Amino acid sequence: MNTELPNTEFQFKQYGKKSDTVVIGLHGWTGDEHSLIPVSIGVMLHNSLWIFPRAPFNARKIPKGYSWFDRKPKSKMEVLKTVHIIMKIVDLIHDRMDKNVKIFLLGFSQGATLSTAAGLIIRNKINGIVSIAGFFSKKNVELLNIEPIRFNLPMLVLHGTKDQVVPVESGIESMKICKELGCDVVMKTYDENHKIPVTAMKFIKEFMAK
Repeated sequence: MNTELPNTEFQFKQYGKKSDTVVIGLHGWTGDEHSLIPVSIGVMLHNSLWIFPRAPFNARKIPKGYSWFDRKPKSKMEVLKTVHIIMKIVDLIHDRMDKNVKIFLLGFSQGATLSTAAGLIIRNKINGIVSIAGFFSKKNVELLNIEPIRFNLPMLVLHGTKDQVVPVESGIESMKICKELGCDVVMKTYDENHKIPVTAMKFIKEFMAK
């Protein structure tokens, strides 16, 4: 994977001897390829491979961390430049692994927005989306010209009711929009702020193990 995407840094975590499930974990703004490793440890899904790419841009106005976009995207092409990284990873998984492998996109905050956008574009090449403390609006749908999906793409939306960075209302809006587009959405909330609590690990594991 480093050969095909030489400009992207990765971390990988394997749980079990096989890779029946592959999870692509997309960190939030100012995060990196190490940020979501604790989630994979907490979920501990048997026979799973977790792939954590680093976002391509330095986060602006802070000394460290990365961002999936250089600035707020104003065109479909700007978004697709980043989505292409995720699409390439998914294609490599299909080329190299068992045809029955299950693939999930999991993202936190800005990474959740990307996982939702990429999932709605990639569609039947993946088995589900996990959006944690994310946001996805009708403006995103219009910008990307996303058409309704012709099958029930599974989606899990997780959000803290005390989140002041991305209010829970944004998660509710994401849920409604994705339902309208044809996703089979389940939303779970917890009494937390802008983070991924232990409570969320159980929800993620149950969703992926179906």
